[in-house]
Amino acid sequence: MMTRRRAWLVLVALLMVSAETASGHHSFAAEFDDSRTITVQGVVTEFHLVNPHATMFMKVRDEAGNSVKWEVEFAGRLNLAKGGWTPSTIKAGERVTVTGNPTHSGSRRLAFRRLVRADGTELVGPGDKVLDTIEEQRRERARQRSQQQ
Repeated sequence: MMTRRRAWLVLVALLMVSAETASGHHSFAAEFDDSRTITVQGVVTEFHLVNPHATMFMKVRDEAGNSVKWEVEFAGRLNLAKGGWTPSTIKAGERVTVTGNPTHSGSRRLAFRRLVRADGTELVGPGDKVLDTIEEQRRERARQRSQQQ
């Protein structure tokens, strides 16, 4: 009887832990609309270079002029770190313009695509840099082929 009760308690505990782990990560398509991008401008209040997703919070003025909180979700810490990002890549107090995919629900959250600082410098995710480099190399090869003809 006692062994069965312990086994039941262990099973319940494992289910609770696994349910929490499963809810900790989500499918991009289930959360964000990949067919649209929006742009918001505001001041960074926090940036956390963490897993499973780095996050940034910012204050943005809405249409009525009220200050509202937006959350921007990035790739994870490991992916961003491979691209040279550090915890100080984005600093609280910076004025930024962020473009990203909005949520399906219309909440004040974005999936990061691009960030432009007040001085005009731009940040993109490491994956986007790789794609840009590949596209640039493709254009250069096409240019070289056209010169040889």
